[in-house]
Amino acid sequence: MLRALIRSFFQAQIRILRRFTVKRRLFLTFLIISVAPLAIVATVSFYYSYRDATQKIETFSMQIIHQVEINADAVVSDYETLLQTVVNEDVVQTDLKGAAELDKLGQYRLDDELKRMLNVKMMNNLAVTGISVALLDNQYSMFVGNRMVPPAYAGTRLYRETLNRADGGFTWLPPHLNEVAGFFQTGEKVLTLSVPIKDRWRGTNFGIAALAVKPAAFHPILSTLGASEQGKVFILDENGVVIYSEEEGQWGEPLPDPKLTVALSKQSADNAHFDYRSDDGRKYLMSFTRMKSTGWTVVNQVPYPYLMHSTWRILTFTIVTAAFFLLLSAYIAALVFNSIFSGIYRLMRSMRSLEKGDFQLTNLEPTGKDEIQRLTSSYDRMVDRLNDVINELYREKVVQQEMQIKALKAQINPHFLYNTLETISSLAKIHGVRDISRMTASLSHIFRYSITGEEDIVPLRYEIRSVEHYLRIIQVRYGDRMTFRIDVPEPLLERKVLKLILQPLVENAVQHGIEPKTEPGQVSVTASLEDGKLRLTVADDGVGIPTDRLMELQWQLESSGEAPRSSSAGSGGIGLLNVKERLWLAYREEASFRLESAEGKGTAIELTLPVENRNETFSEGG
Repeated sequence: MLRALIRSFFQAQIRILRRFTVKRRLFLTFLIISVAPLAIVATVSFYYSYRDATQKIETFSMQIIHQVEINADAVVSDYETLLQTVVNEDVVQTDLKGAAELDKLGQYRLDDELKRMLNVKMMNNLAVTGISVALLDNQYSMFVGNRMVPPAYAGTRLYRETLNRADGGFTWLPPHLNEVAGFFQTGEKVLTLSVPIKDRWRGTNFGIAALAVKPAAFHPILSTLGASEQGKVFILDENGVVIYSEEEGQWGEPLPDPKLTVALSKQSADNAHFDYRSDDGRKYLMSFTRMKSTGWTVVNQVPYPYLMHSTWRILTFTIVTAAFFLLLSAYIAALVFNSIFSGIYRLMRSMRSLEKGDFQLTNLEPTGKDEIQRLTSSYDRMVDRLNDVINELYREKVVQQEMQIKALKAQINPHFLYNTLETISSLAKIHGVRDISRMTASLSHIFRYSITGEEDIVPLRYEIRSVEHYLRIIQVRYGDRMTFRIDVPEPLLERKVLKLILQPLVENAVQHGIEPKTEPGQVSVTASLEDGKLRLTVADDGVGIPTDRLMELQWQLESSGEAPRSSSAGSGGIGLLNVKERLWLAYREEASFRLESAEGKGTAIELTLPVENRNETFSEGG
């Protein structure tokens, strides 16, 4: 069983290879043997280089964002500590708490004390643009530097989010414009850090404290890493809003790429890396970590061209080397193949000329041990001898040719021809020449089918079988230049058609469609049953019919109630007109003949016949 499967597999591969010329098969083999090992080595080398570079970048990228996380946590901790010292000041815990009950003079004194204290806190922190303290419910507020809230501040975002935090801890708002209109509106975005002011004795909230910090406070962290050489590092809050980026215009805005925001939100780990492709088709390695203190996400975005940088030189060298060996292989193959096939091509041209009656010799002189040249020399001798024989026969038979042909028709016993062809076929099989055996068998079938039997209407099966034998003979002649396809459903094979109605159309397709074509071509014969009628189609993908010639043929084929006259048809048209005439005589208006062709694309002929229902018996003859 296994041996049969293996044999079937190899036979299928051989059938596929035989669709190509010997030259192409040899060239493909030579190319695979010479180039495939180099391609495999190059691919493996590039794969491991790319993998190592990617692993190194992934590790380095994670190191960068962890370092950024540590430094960012330190910056955040410094500002939170500064704000906590403001909250713990005595002037805040004692005097500020009772500010609402002070008279004007008392409030002026309190204003002065708070400003002195806040200025001291702000003095050594250049990134801090403002500090504010305020009581609950719009009772009192004081600030230095950038004013962050208006006098009526209870409805501001800063006020709400500071007091709404459940744990009473620090609240960071992403970069935003301050909530004060007019003179204090600078148009500069700031980060806001705030915390409720708790009574140190009672533990209740009686106000809020806030810092305004420039987002550029995080710039020294990233600039010292040199991250811009390999990618882009930025910090996002829990909602995907940019806390800090190298592009100032993105501060306080959602990421320009919403798809990236979604991809980051889907990552469940606190730190990891993943591949990401943006909408413009660019691919990135994304590494991230989440800060435990604030919930912010530090992201490093590395473009893949940077990852590939270390492998480009290897890839370039591999491509150059492969191209060199490919050209060298092609050069050697061209030399070898030309030395082999030049003689074969000359032999094929001579054989085509011989088919047309031109006894042209190859005139190749045998040199060295070249078997092809020896073969062509033997062929030249055979052609020369055949030419002499034909000339001698022509001189003997030229007189009264018509009478001799009739005499031969009367004297030759068909059974003698059958027996002779079968004898040739048997001898070919004995000597292992299967092509000759198949050709003689097919020729015997065609001859028997053509001249035996009295009936003019036969099953489609017999007609298709005769066409198959004809195409097999033609395919031996043309080799890989011609293939054929016959597609007839089994139920239609018993439908009745005119005898020898398809073979002239197939001969026309081969002679005028496939033979003039330089590339391989195909002839197809198909049948179908449509609207109660049998449709037979013979098509080829050959050279087609020139437009003026096609119009002439179609005009000759068109008729209104009478059969077309074939006497006026030119070369290639007599067979078509004869088929049309036979259809007319047999079926009259019930049959149709349609010719379509496109120059350079091929020709199709469609016959439409009525379905015969007569119960008759038929034989293939012989």
